[in-house]
Amino acid sequence: MDINFPFEKREAINLAGLLALSFLIRFLLFPTQGYANDMTTFAYWFNTAADNGPRVFYSVAIWCDYPPLNVYFFWGFGSIAKALSLSGAPAIYPIIKLLPNLFDTATAFLIYVFVRKRLDYRSALLATALYAFNPAVVFNGAVWGQFDAIYTFLLVLSLMLALASKPELSAITYILGVLAKPQSIALLPLIVFLILKKKGWRRLLTSILAGAVTLFAVIIPFEWSNPVTFLTDIYFGAYGGYEVTSVNAFNMWALGGLWVPDGNLFIVGWVLFGAFTAFTLYVLYKRFNVSGEMLVLFSAFMLFFGFFMLPTRIHERYLFPALSILALMFMFLKKTRPLYGILTATCFVNQAYVLYWLNVYSASGYSPDLSGDPVVLAVSVINLLVFLYVLVMMWDELRGRSWSIINPIKKGRTKQEGKENENQVRPQ
Repeated sequence: MDINFPFEKREAINLAGLLALSFLIRFLLFPTQGYANDMTTFAYWFNTAADNGPRVFYSVAIWCDYPPLNVYFFWGFGSIAKALSLSGAPAIYPIIKLLPNLFDTATAFLIYVFVRKRLDYRSALLATALYAFNPAVVFNGAVWGQFDAIYTFLLVLSLMLALASKPELSAITYILGVLAKPQSIALLPLIVFLILKKKGWRRLLTSILAGAVTLFAVIIPFEWSNPVTFLTDIYFGAYGGYEVTSVNAFNMWALGGLWVPDGNLFIVGWVLFGAFTAFTLYVLYKRFNVSGEMLVLFSAFMLFFGFFMLPTRIHERYLFPALSILALMFMFLKKTRPLYGILTATCFVNQAYVLYWLNVYSASGYSPDLSGDPVVLAVSVINLLVFLYVLVMMWDELRGRSWSIINPIKKGRTKQEGKENENQVRPQ
């Protein structure tokens, strides 16, 4: 991904100031109570990695369901905490929260680069601010202290690299995303489609090879004898630990209750997501030459949103990466702007409401069950209505009633820059 646009000193200073202000706000929120159980667990993982190194982490740690890329971060940031004599709880909590907020800042920078290559400086800065100060995004990392920002950054970068016709780099970055969080699997069909569409089978094969090399390079230090089984045990072990319809996600399954045993509904959820993915990619295939990269971005958003709404065993935070894609599209597609506002609100309420009750129940020793709660039902209904609406949008696109073809000129700083902007975002 090349930065091939004028990056003047004034622009750089303003961008740095915006990102610094966003980070300062996050830093001031670090003392806010996250989920007590999570923070205690993360502190244990950071200290275990710092004391023993990544090689034996999984054999030494009593329990860890996070994939191996995270352990390198636990090791690095845990070592920083150890060197600063901040290993004990709660002294280590700011170090834990530092990690995701750095990645959030990096994602905001990616959004600036993507938009600035296509539109004027002010548009790019606004799109960056929308993500950097997004309350749901800030809450996830600065208050709760979760690590969804890591895989989100990697998937956004992978998508940008695929759009820029750099398939091997896209594959490498995507695999790193999978090694950070397994829900990255939602974007796999789109990455494969883009590589095939832009570069053909040969580059797809070289991309698969690059991804495989990356995969083994990351996991072999943990497991020499059988690295594949080692990885599947982590993923399926974590996933199998939540055999319920919804793990506090306010999606369509929440309308029937949270933490309800999913049984055969597990299969139903994945069939629905498979059909939804096939429909999304079919529309993209039919309309790619007409609607171009904006439809690609919308398809990425659809896959993230569908992954949150349709399968069972989904957590409250799995809507998180969809917000980054909506921020990318905000300055280009007017019809996505209400989606950004509504889903920011529902994602924030979902996280904040669940975190509040998790801490309440944690203090009393009980597990939270918000089944039938009016807030849960209301937010779930809103999410379902938005989901049905975006399905209609994709149907309209398939029928030729396109809303994704845009006129991107946004008062370029010069006539020449305006012409360059126009050429850059025409369908490819």
